[in-house]
Amino acid sequence: MNLYEGLITRRTIHRFRPDPVSDSIISRMLEAAVQAPNHHVTQPWRFVVVKGHSLHKLADYRYAVALEKAHKQNRPHAQRIAEQAREDFASLPAVIAVIQILADDIFQQQEDYAAVSCATYAMMLAAWDHGVGTYWGTGGITRYPPALQLCQVKDNERIVAFVRVGYPHDVPHVPRIPAEDKTSWLS
Repeated sequence: MNLYEGLITRRTIHRFRPDPVSDSIISRMLEAAVQAPNHHVTQPWRFVVVKGHSLHKLADYRYAVALEKAHKQNRPHAQRIAEQAREDFASLPAVIAVIQILADDIFQQQEDYAAVSCATYAMMLAAWDHGVGTYWGTGGITRYPPALQLCQVKDNERIVAFVRVGYPHDVPHVPRIPAEDKTSWLS
């Protein structure tokens, strides 16, 4: 697929098939990620590919975070919500933790966050080129101490995303507002 087609057709995937994604495809995704633009070439990222037993641990942590959140929000069926959160991770071939290395300077951290976001999107586009879907996940799991420990996140780092990786069960249709409706031209 050409680049423009990938940009226009890529969607967040919510349901994945259980088929494994090869390590070579994941490696290509990561190679695309590190090509992202970054101010002063700080390369403020690192990645942890979570599979197998470690992924099941991460799924258990996601369960704990979801259960706590559901209880705090007094949501009925908290247990079922948490079980679904666990299953969403446990059934995947892989999850990639995208980690930002934090600069001392707050303005550099902002620049670096933008770069890490670009790297994440580049990784997702590379996956799409191979027919692999992704889901950029954030939330409490990115700050949950056991998940941070599992991914060996240091004190000067933070998890920006847990990117779910797998072959799409289906690709949702998500209508977009035309660019012309969101654009002003100045001259």
